[in-house]
Amino acid sequence: MSLTLGLLALTLTAQAAVSGSAKSSSAKVDTEDKKIKYDAKKAVDGSFALGWGEDEEGYGEGSWLELDLGRTQELSEINIWPGNLSQGQKSFREYSRPKKVKVTISGGDGVKEIEAVMLDRIQRYDIELDEPIRGRTVRIEVIEVYEGFVFSDLFIAEVAVNFTSSREKIQPLLDWLETPGAQKSWDAHDAKVEAAFGVYTAADFGDQDSLEFLMAQAGDGAEFIRLKAPKLVDVGYRAAAVKPDELSIDALSKIKDANAIPALEMAQLRSYGKARSELADLVEIFYAYQDLIGGPNLNVPYWGETGWSPGQIQSFGEPVPIEVTPDGDLLLADIGNNRVQRFTYQGRADKEWGGGKADLSTAWFEKGRPWYVTGQASGERNGEFMNPLDIEMVPMDDAVGFAVLDASKRVQVYDPEGRAVIGWRVQNSGAQLDPNVGGEGYLAWVPSKKRLYVILGNELIAYNLQAEELGRWELEDGTPNAVEVGKNNKLYMAYGREVIKYDLDGFRHGVIWDEDQLGEGFEDMDLTLDENKRMWVVTDQGYAHKFKNERKKEYSVRFSDVSLIRPRIAVQEDILYCVDRDRIIRLDALQAKLDAEEAALDAAEEAAANAVEQ
Repeated sequence: MSLTLGLLALTLTAQAAVSGSAKSSSAKVDTEDKKIKYDAKKAVDGSFALGWGEDEEGYGEGSWLELDLGRTQELSEINIWPGNLSQGQKSFREYSRPKKVKVTISGGDGVKEIEAVMLDRIQRYDIELDEPIRGRTVRIEVIEVYEGFVFSDLFIAEVAVNFTSSREKIQPLLDWLETPGAQKSWDAHDAKVEAAFGVYTAADFGDQDSLEFLMAQAGDGAEFIRLKAPKLVDVGYRAAAVKPDELSIDALSKIKDANAIPALEMAQLRSYGKARSELADLVEIFYAYQDLIGGPNLNVPYWGETGWSPGQIQSFGEPVPIEVTPDGDLLLADIGNNRVQRFTYQGRADKEWGGGKADLSTAWFEKGRPWYVTGQASGERNGEFMNPLDIEMVPMDDAVGFAVLDASKRVQVYDPEGRAVIGWRVQNSGAQLDPNVGGEGYLAWVPSKKRLYVILGNELIAYNLQAEELGRWELEDGTPNAVEVGKNNKLYMAYGREVIKYDLDGFRHGVIWDEDQLGEGFEDMDLTLDENKRMWVVTDQGYAHKFKNERKKEYSVRFSDVSLIRPRIAVQEDILYCVDRDRIIRLDALQAKLDAEEAALDAAEEAAANAVEQ
């Protein structure tokens, strides 16, 4: 050994005298392998695979974990990884995890107590101190818990201090990683990773042992570093010292096995900054891919439910426009699935239009969203949609086609056979279409003019079916919540709790209906015409109102006992269809009215009879 290497070895030996310890109120012993004990040391070893598990009666309230950092030092944050993370979401939900904790810092600038409430999710919870304080011991007492669905034992995967500013404290390990011995370990580790990747990809159905090896390296860091960290890094800093193994993460990203999600989540939890953001995206991709490879749901109930399979609806909280065809079928703009679906009058989905097949996507208006599975691939080619915002029936000769407006401000027109006829993008529009505001894009067909009106934000734009722009006007009241064309060729637009009438050239007539006709307390509504050109208004309180004309209401009926979320409606022969919470509600409104009247009459007769008896 050279003199230089000998001195380096002596230096590392001296550095190996690490400080700190941990203790707890109790410690769980593994029920299957009695050699495994989930004691306090497991919460400060830098690994998330095991963690500390308490072993007392109840779900963990009153249990505690305490770190002794070995010496007084300056603390700026306390970091907690709650729950059992060994199998990701599965183990996290199965075991109890902290909800509310009291953190006590002592041994320096007096005693400081902090209470913190955690959300029930896989996370690194950072308790940032108002100003740095000096302390030696950090005690975490569990006050409230989220109860485990299967087991009562409470787990904390890891605890650290100053996680995002630990460079100085983990320097001994970083110095060791520069030594020739560490480099040999790196080379051997990389060879194992590449071999495991090769074995997995060569197998017809993957290889479980190889996958588990790659997951352990990706989520908990390279094994040789994981074993070295407790010998060189003080208690409280080991989670920051052990980094996710990038080569293993790259291998898992290529394999695309959804079973690797727990490892990727662990890697995300021990990262910060750009690396954490990139891993968060990868986790989202894997969750979406897991959903996709699970295949379509073959048992979708009639009238829909949340999802991406045929017959399912995916709105992500946006309104889902619906129209009824002359044949009684329903056409629905399935915004989150980037498609149009047709439902029969029995509620069975039997046809769809869009990008061809299910796919992964982040397309969501122009802003993007976390990865998700979409029922049809999103796109801007003919026949594809980028989040369809509205659908409108368009008469053609002796039959009826339809038009679709999507979030890319593109209009596509389909003939009665469902074949794409023409499409165009609205040009020179300053409207900014945003999610979470309830639409912002609408279509309105005016039969007498044979014009298709596009409403984007506060812009009203008229087209013929040859894609020629015929006029453009500004709506005085701004962006509407709903739009419908009356039999008088006027535009009826919902704004808050009012319905306002406009001419086709944007001239504002004024308020037609408000809370006096529609009831008080609602926040959203939709409008539609039935086959007899009668206007219907549905509010989010679950009331439907049918009007003979602007001045006279025919009847009102309540069709939902719960509040609706951004309802969208269609009506034919007094049968009302309403999309709410990714399903279609069907109601015979006239029969419901008669039933309500009969019930009221029975109640009145019973009340009268009771009065006579008294």
